Amino acid sequence: MKLVQRAAWGARPSRYDLAYIASTEGVKVHYEGTYVPKSLADPDAHGACAGRMRDLQASHLANRTEDYSDIAYNAVVCPHGYCFEGRGLHRKTGANGNSRLNAEDYAVCAMLGASGLVVPPDAMLDGLVDAITWLRNSGGAGGRLGGHRDGFATQCPGSRLYEWVQSGAPRPDGSGLPLPGGGAEKGAGPARYRVTIGGLAYGYGATGAHVTAVGEALVDGGFGRHYKTGPGPRWTDADTLNYQAFQLAMGYTGTAPHQDADGVPGEVSLHQLLGYLPGKKTTSSAPPYPGRSAFVLGKSNPAVTVLDGGLVRKGYTRHRAGAKYVPGPLFSENCRRNVADFQRATPALAGDPDGCPGPLTWRLLLS
Repeated sequence: MKLVQRAAWGARPSRYDLAYIASTEGVKVHYEGTYVPKSLADPDAHGACAGRMRDLQASHLANRTEDYSDIAYNAVVCPHGYCFEGRGLHRKTGANGNSRLNAEDYAVCAMLGASGLVVPPDAMLDGLVDAITWLRNSGGAGGRLGGHRDGFATQCPGSRLYEWVQSGAPRPDGSGLPLPGGGAEKGAGPARYRVTIGGLAYGYGATGAHVTAVGEALVDGGFGRHYKTGPGPRWTDADTLNYQAFQLAMGYTGTAPHQDADGVPGEVSLHQLLGYLPGKKTTSSAPPYPGRSAFVLGKSNPAVTVLDGGLVRKGYTRHRAGAKYVPGPLFSENCRRNVADFQRATPALAGDPDGCPGPLTWRLLLS
C-alpha cells in the first residue's frame, strides 16, 4: 500500500475534533464528480496530487453549509495508486449524505471526475483496493461495499466506478478484494506452519493439551465461530481462523502467512489470550500489545505511559515540550515523532516509520 499520511501532503488541522468511530458496516466509494483533468493521470503528474488533496480539503473547510470539520473522506486515491490519508482510521466520515450514513460506512474517494478523467486507471483501482483493505484490517470496516449512490440520491461514484464496485472491486489482475477483517484473498487458505513458544508447538498440526487450552480460551473470549465440534488437542484450520479473529481484535494487521494476524500465535498475543505463557520461560519481557486503538493521536490510554517508558529507556526523546521528555498517558505528536525515530533506527521497522506503534514496534521497543 502506498499510503501518504496527512503531514506528508500538507493537511491543515481539523476545525473541530473528529468523531471517533470504533467500526463500520463497510465502505462507500466516491468520486469527485466535477472536472478532473486527464493530465492528472500522466505518469509524471503525481507531484500534483498532494496539491489536489490540499484543494479538496480547503473546499470542504470553506463549505459553511455543510460546516465540515475537515476533508470529508477517510481516504482519497489518486490516479497513480497512492492512498492519501483524509480523516483516516476510526474517524466518522462527513461524505455519505447524513449523520446516520456517515456512522454506518467509511468513505473512500477516487480522484475521478464527471468529465475529463472519467475512466479509472488500473493503478487507481489497485489503490482503491488497498484503501478498502486498510480500512477493513486497521479501521474495523465490515464487509459491506457500495457506491455513494447506494445510500444517498446521487450519481456518485459515476457509472464506470460504480460498475467496478458492483463487480466486487477486483484488482486489475483479477484477484479478489480481501475479505473483511483481513481474510485471505479468494483462493488462498489459512496459514499452515508452526512456531515454538516456550518449547511448545503452535500452528497447523501441533498437538497437545496446550492446544486445547488455546482453543478453550478462544471460545471463552468469543472467538470460536469456526469450530464445528469444539476445540481439541490437534491444531486445525479452525484454530488458525479463530486465532486470527482474536489477533485482528487486538489490532494486528496483515493476514498472509508470517504476518502479524495470520492466525499463528506469537508470544505477545498468546500471553494476552491466556494471561501467561505455557512451557519454558522465554526471554521476552514485553507486555502484551494493547491494540492500535490505544494509540490515537490526541487521546489518552495507560498503554502510552508504558510506551513512553520504553522511549525513555532507549533514548528516543528528542521531541519534547520541555527540558525533558515526561512519560504520560497522552499519545501526543511528540510521542509519535519519537516512535518514528526509533522505527527509523531499527532495521525491521525502517521501511514504514510512521510513528504509530504496531505489534512489532511495541515488542522491539519494550523487550
